[in-house]
Amino acid sequence: MELLLALLLVLAFLLAALGLALPPWRRPAAIALLAIALLAVGHGLLGPAERTLVTEHGYAGFEGAALEVSVVAFPTGTATAPGWQWPLPFLGFAVLWASVLLLLRDRRPANGYVLPILFAWTGIAAWLGMQACAAPSAVVQPVGIDRVLWPAGLAMALVTAQNARSMLRLVITIGFGIMLARLPVALFSKYASDAQLGTCLDISSVRDIVNPMTQVPFDPRLQSGSSEQQFWLIWLEHVIFFPGVYLMSLFGIAFGAYMFHRHGGGDPALPARPRNA
Repeated sequence: MELLLALLLVLAFLLAALGLALPPWRRPAAIALLAIALLAVGHGLLGPAERTLVTEHGYAGFEGAALEVSVVAFPTGTATAPGWQWPLPFLGFAVLWASVLLLLRDRRPANGYVLPILFAWTGIAAWLGMQACAAPSAVVQPVGIDRVLWPAGLAMALVTAQNARSMLRLVITIGFGIMLARLPVALFSKYASDAQLGTCLDISSVRDIVNPMTQVPFDPRLQSGSSEQQFWLIWLEHVIFFPGVYLMSLFGIAFGAYMFHRHGGGDPALPARPRNA
C-alpha cells in the first residue's frame, strides 16, 4: 500500500506540473491532487498510532565489501510523530495548487519562472514536512526531492517554450530557472548539516564518498563539517551536477514544444517564423 501511495504522490506532482502548462489538464490535475491527498490522509488515520522514519542520504561509494561504485543509503537521523500527521504537509500542498489550477482556468502563465518556481519551493517544503512528520519511507525516499523538482522543471520547460521568442532565451531561462528552483535545497542542506537536523539533506556524517574525478574514496577521508565535504555533497550536487542533468533532459522537451508552437500552429499568439523558399 505504501509503495502504491508513493507512486500516486509522484503522479500527483506530475499532473499538477502538466496542469500549470496545459489548460486542458488543470481540472483533472486539481481533482487528482485532492483525491490523492485525501487517500493519504485516510492512510495516516488508519495506520499506526505512531510512526518512525530513519532518514537517509544517498551518495556514490563502496557499500560493504563491494568492488564497484554504487549508491549507498547512509542513515542521517530519525523522526518520530503521530501516524496521522504525515499527510498534512502534502494536503496543504494539494489544496494550494488545486486552487491555483482552478483559478488559472484557461489563462497561460505570463512567464516560465513564477508559478513553476513557487511550485518547486512549496513542493520542497511539503517534502521536508513529511520527513519531519515521519512519513512512510517509500513516500520520501529514495529519489526524494527529485519527485518534486523534475515535474516543476517540466512545467517550466513547457511554459517557457510557449513564451520564448528565441532559442537563446529559451536555454538561458530554463538553465537559470532550474538552478533557482534547486537553490533552497542547497541552502537548507547546508543549514541542516551545520545544525545536524538529521533530514535526508543532512550530510554532516557522510564521509566515505567516492571522488567523481578518480572513482576512488577520498584519502584522507572528508572531515565532518569541512568546506570540502560540503562542496562535494551540497554545492556540486545541487548547484552544478543536477542542474546540468536537468538541463540536458528538459531542454529536449522544451525544444520540441518550442518548435511546435513556432511552426506547428500550436499558439496563434506567437508569430510564426518565415520559412525559407
